[in-house]
Amino acid sequence: MRNLFGYVGRAFIAFLGILSRIYFLFRETLVQSRIVLHDPVRRGQAGILRRIDEVGARSLPLVMTVSAFLGIAFTVLVSFQLRELGALSYLPGFVAVALLREVGPLITALIIAGRVGAAFTSRIGTMKVAEEILALETMAINPVRFLVVNRFLAMLVSLPALTVIASVTALAGGFLYGNLRLGITLDTYLRETLDVIVFKDVYSGLLKSVVFAAVIVLVGCDRGFAVEGGAEGVGRATMLAVVSSTLTIIVFDTIMTTAFYG
Repeated sequence: MRNLFGYVGRAFIAFLGILSRIYFLFRETLVQSRIVLHDPVRRGQAGILRRIDEVGARSLPLVMTVSAFLGIAFTVLVSFQLRELGALSYLPGFVAVALLREVGPLITALIIAGRVGAAFTSRIGTMKVAEEILALETMAINPVRFLVVNRFLAMLVSLPALTVIASVTALAGGFLYGNLRLGITLDTYLRETLDVIVFKDVYSGLLKSVVFAAVIVLVGCDRGFAVEGGAEGVGRATMLAVVSSTLTIIVFDTIMTTAFYG
């Protein structure tokens, strides 16, 4: 029992240490982001557009593919239940609300956390092991401004855009199934969808995506800066970054959904 309490206590202290690191990283990222955005020279040197291409454009095929199949699968499941109740006419609105409020932002964030967040950790962790971060500090270059700010700003732009595209793609997949198997016309699908969704459904999903973007960058970069132990440490940190990002995204999603619709 004493060992159990000791383990829980050590785990809790370690968790508080991680929260403290992420808080200070977030604060420093905001300060350095303001400096970069207000300085045209530094803004050009940051390579934000290149990071947007890496985070957003290169993730687009994967996000659209997953979203399309997810939209079809979700429509199949919902249509089966609504058909039993004789309420198949509610299908487009039901699917649209679920995708815009919950499924679109959450699935997109989880995909990006696995694809991009892990890459952030591995790259920064490799630099930490190779003592390149120490070299940056020796040259009086702020590591947060050099390594985190461009990723942070790129993610804030890319993830909301990907979320919108994912939601639209999922809706298109749902319409495809509804049209081919259930005989729902485009006119009916659009009318039923627009009758149900409200602006709150759209901005709640976008606000979630902004929060998820910050989570992915901060957790991924923090794990990279904390790497120890060579190549093995980089692999362990990358795995922990994906697990931590996924768990944190789900927790924030639950909190925000409850705040908006609870």
